[in-house]
This record gives sequence, structure tokens and C-alpha cells, in this order.
Amino acid sequence: MIGIAAWKLWDRPPLNPIQSVAVLPLEDLSRDSSEDYFADGVTDQLITDLGQLGALRVISRTSIMQYKRARRPLPQIARELNVDAVVEGTIVRSGNRVRITAQLIEARTDRHLWAHAYETELGDVLALQRELAEVIADEVRSKIASEQHPLPKRVRNLLPQAQDAYLKGHHLFEKGTINDLPAAISYFEQSVASEPNAQAYAGSASAHIALGHMMYLPPQQAFPAAKAAALKALELDENLEEAHTALGNVKLLYDWDFSGAAKEFQLALELNPSSVRAHNAYAEFLSAMGRSNEAVEHARQGLDVDPLSLSATTNLAWQLYRARRYDEAIVQAQKVAEIDPNFFPAHVCLGLSYQQQRNFSSAILELQKASGFCRDQCFGLIGQVSAMSGDRPAAFRAMQQLQRRTYPSPWLVAVIYAQLNDKDRAFEWLQKAYEGHEHDLVFANAWPLFDNLRSDPRYQELVRRVGLPQ
Repeated sequence: MIGIAAWKLWDRPPLNPIQSVAVLPLEDLSRDSSEDYFADGVTDQLITDLGQLGALRVISRTSIMQYKRARRPLPQIARELNVDAVVEGTIVRSGNRVRITAQLIEARTDRHLWAHAYETELGDVLALQRELAEVIADEVRSKIASEQHPLPKRVRNLLPQAQDAYLKGHHLFEKGTINDLPAAISYFEQSVASEPNAQAYAGSASAHIALGHMMYLPPQQAFPAAKAAALKALELDENLEEAHTALGNVKLLYDWDFSGAAKEFQLALELNPSSVRAHNAYAEFLSAMGRSNEAVEHARQGLDVDPLSLSATTNLAWQLYRARRYDEAIVQAQKVAEIDPNFFPAHVCLGLSYQQQRNFSSAILELQKASGFCRDQCFGLIGQVSAMSGDRPAAFRAMQQLQRRTYPSPWLVAVIYAQLNDKDRAFEWLQKAYEGHEHDLVFANAWPLFDNLRSDPRYQELVRRVGLPQ
């Protein structure tokens, strides 16, 4: 056991079965915002451990972090998240000591079922996180058909400096902005330099995949680095969901090993059925395989465990777009744009959906709203909308802007030529995309952007070479 003291304050049976739970952000009562990464790390570990309890639906991090420092009644939060129970806790630091309390509350009745208090030295952060997560998971498990939900195996403790660097990297990664990812990778590298550990390797893999997916780095740079990190993580912990999801993404997006990708995603979901990361990745795989309706339904499952997530809602919008269900895609993407006008993926999905409805002015307006790094990426998308609308000069201007990027994706050039109906040039650039293993080629059967090329034998041959179902 950790610490000097651990007190169970009360223990009551629930009035109703607990089938879903939300872990609210641990509140740091010392009010030191520079230490948020520690409290958030404990919260994330709780979510991960509880997510492995089989049939228990655990709300994902993105949704629960919206309640950080919120002062809302717990029954209201439970209704908004549609959960049976809520875990909440506090942390107070004094010098080298830390006191943590955690409690399990029946949502509908606001009835406290269980609580623990811990007091310990601050030295071994990982030991504190792990044991607290396991104790709470054990208590929750005892309230729900415990024999069906074994606890995950314990992970060995890390050196404090390795754990601290990992938590800082994880905190930056979860902020979700492209500009934070290089710094997150740097912290993950510091962590494994202090002591090799699966969590930091998996975090590095996820961050590299995001950089490749956003075309911030060339695929030849991003995805092999991600694969190496994911494999290192699995050498150290073969049951780490994040590492399997990352490896599945590399096999899908870069290796084009589709059977291998399916295996990794399915294993990830077995390890953590409440992982929205794994749900969304598997939805992308299904879309690439031409199973669009299944992709939509799987994206909805991801949204079930992350109901307030902008990313999960946008992922559903993307699956609806690729399924040619444009009206529904627009409804979902508009929900996100109304909540956060700066969340650029929603504007991109809106723009491309409006394009397919031939509402070109709205399409370009939405793509122009994409902020930050994506604004450069969207030059290619704006160019192909202009081309489709018949504005060839605007299409060529967008292409020139695209070529000024650090990494001008051949795929983005190809979509402009496709809409200009210059098929020879389009296939010339698609060949370059193929040679570079551009990840968007795995959606060759799904992208509406190339519908005017599908009847061309060269496109059918491209699909065959990528290895997609005909």
C-alpha cells in the first residue's frame, strides 16, 4: 500500500446496477496550475483502468475535462453524460506530502457509495497514481458483477523523473493542437531516456501519427517513427491499448497492411472497450475498406463514450461524409463549429460536404475558417473546390500557395487537377502520392473528391496496387 495512511470513509451498496461511470477531473485544492499535469495524469489513469472493466461504459477524457473546475450539480453532470455513477476527487499538497481523496457517487440520487483518503510522500508519482486507480477500480468492480471484470495487471513503478516527463508530454498531447505535438514528443523522449517505459513510447507513437495525419511531417518521416515507438511500447507492455491502436494506425495508413491493422484495432478494443481513440481508428479502417455504414455506426459508439468530444462528433461527421450522407454530416459538423468556432476539422468537413451539394461559396467560406496550421493544408482543398466551381484561376492560385508549404502533399495537388478534369496530371501526382505512401490513398474507395476518376482504368489500378477491396 502507498503512503502512511489510507482511510475508507464509508461503503454502501448502490440502489441500482452501475453500468456506466464518469471520472471527473481530480481537483487540485492547492490551486497551483503548473501542477495540473499531475492531477490530470491521475484522472487519465483512472479512466484507463476503469475502461478495462469489460461491459462498464467509461466516459472518455475529452468529455470529462470540460467539467474541470466546473461547479455543476453531480446529477446534472450525470444526465449530460448519461452515466449511472461519478468518481470525483481532490488533491492537496503540503511540502513533500500529498493528500488525495476519491469518492464514488450514485448519479441519479447524488448518494455517496464509497470514499477513500490517502496521505503519502510525493516521491513516487506513478506508484501513487497506479494504486489509487486500482483501489477505485476494485471498489467500482465490486459493485458490478465482479467476476466478469478482472483488474488489469499492475505496471511496475517508474523513476520519478521518467514519470514526470511522461506526464508533461501526455498533458501537451491531450491539448490537441498541432503546435504542441513536437514538444510532447520531446518530453516522451526525455521520459524513455530516464527509463524505458511503454507509456512514453506509446505517447510518442500517437504524436507522430497525428503529425503525419495532419501532413505536418512527410509520411516517410512520421509513420516509421511511430511504428518503432509502438513496437517498443509493446515489447514492454503487450496489453497497452494505446500502443495497439498506434500500431494499427501505422499498418492502415502507411504499411497498407489492412488485415494487420484490423487485428490491432480489434485487440485494442478488447483491451479497453471504452477507448474512444480505438473506436475512432477502427471507424476509419472500416471506411477505408468501403464499409461506410459500419464506419458510421462504429463512430457513434465512439461518441457514446465521449459524448461531449468535439473530435468524436467530427469523426462521426467524416464517416457520414464518406458515406455520401452529406445532410447528416453537415448537421454533426455544425454542432462542433457552434461549440468551438476554432475547431478546424469541423470547418473542413463542412466545406467538403457543402462542395458535394454544389454550394461552392459556403464550401470555400468554411475552408477559409480553418485556422492555424490547417490553413496551409486547406489551400489544396480550396483549390479543388474552386476548380469544381469552374474558377480555374483561383484553383491555380491555391496550387501555388500550396507549393510554398514545407511539405506540399502530392495528394492535395492531385485533388486540384482531378477537379480541373486534367486527368493525366492528376494521375501523375497520384503516382507521387503512391510512391510516398500518402495516407489519404487508403481512402481511395471512399473519397468523393475522386469520383470523376473512378471509371478510369488507371484509378482502378491504383486501388489494386494500394491493396484495397475492388
